[in-house]
Amino acid sequence: MTTIEQPLLNTVEHLGLAGKTVLITGATAGIGRAAVDRFAAAGANVVATGRAEAGLGAIIEASRQHPAGAGQVRVVRCDVACDDDVAHAVGYAVAEFGSLDVAFNNAGTFGRFAPIHQDDEANFDTVIGTNLRGVWSCMRHEVTAMLANGGGSIVNTASVAAHLGHAKSALYSATKHAILGLTKSVALQYADQGIRVNVLSPGSTDTEMLRSIYPDAETINARKRRAPMRRLGEPTELADAALFLASPFSAYVTGQALVADGGVIAGSA
Repeated sequence: MTTIEQPLLNTVEHLGLAGKTVLITGATAGIGRAAVDRFAAAGANVVATGRAEAGLGAIIEASRQHPAGAGQVRVVRCDVACDDDVAHAVGYAVAEFGSLDVAFNNAGTFGRFAPIHQDDEANFDTVIGTNLRGVWSCMRHEVTAMLANGGGSIVNTASVAAHLGHAKSALYSATKHAILGLTKSVALQYADQGIRVNVLSPGSTDTEMLRSIYPDAETINARKRRAPMRRLGEPTELADAALFLASPFSAYVTGQALVADGGVIAGSA
């Protein structure tokens, strides 16, 4: 669990996000969980969403320890594969805080890794439903809210698998490629209407989800060796990258992918 410390508050309070409303999906663990604290530390009011009631409760409990100056935190249960859930979450954010200024569409799933001849429709529906339909549904409702507010910033979590193939799961990689294409296209649609849309592409990051599919130490060490920086990313590091893309510090950036992967797609070291 991450916490907000005063030095962090002092660092991020000038990011131009104080008083802004931020919606974060997939907020109960990993990068999304770290992002809740990072955005709150920047003074933003955060609406954190996820499917796990226990995880949402833990977010509220942790927010009670945030220092003075941090933004407010609210939680909403939301399955991004369900359009009604997404509509409710966006509507709640606007009703609670008056606008939607930033969205970090971070919810995602690896699904079941399998070569394509051993894959099945159920896995297809799960991975496409969460990773691609979820981002599409979120942006559809978020853009509507942002147009009413005069603009905003959307950050969609993809992966290094949006830039490379993924031998263990063609399906997972396909959804991340699709998120990149969807992001670029939506960025073009609204570039002259005050809405920026960008992608965050993490490499291997030390999250619960990563360790659930790579549970043994040797595989984790292999992931570390694959990166020229010879380590996994930290959730807070990826959350900080999302913070940059969401903030006015990237005001002239739209339709782009920020790859934070320790150098993996740069080439061999």
